[in-house]
Amino acid sequence: MYCEITYQTTGERWGIFPRDIGEFQARMSIPDSINSGDSHDTIVKKSVKIEIMSCSFTPDEKNKRHREALEGLVDRLVKAGWEQMTERGAEWYNIKFHKEMQK
Repeated sequence: MYCEITYQTTGERWGIFPRDIGEFQARMSIPDSINSGDSHDTIVKKSVKIEIMSCSFTPDEKNKRHREALEGLVDRLVKAGWEQMTERGAEWYNIKFHKEMQK
């Protein structure tokens, strides 16, 4: 099994400085053994909610709260038996993991 951490906007907060509310999500992809082109995409775990300035659109690696939310999610995945891979996605938070399937 494999999963990758992505970012998902889940809401917004309006005011003088509008902000997007979002979370990091570890999304698992399990290839379908009957038809290898199909996959079932599921969320394994989520981080705590974070706020992002609406003009930014994406989490900021320099933001302490964003880094802590990501680190917390990584910690929870490792404790659940997921192993971090060296391969990464395009964004700084796109960390990939793998886990042996239980039989």
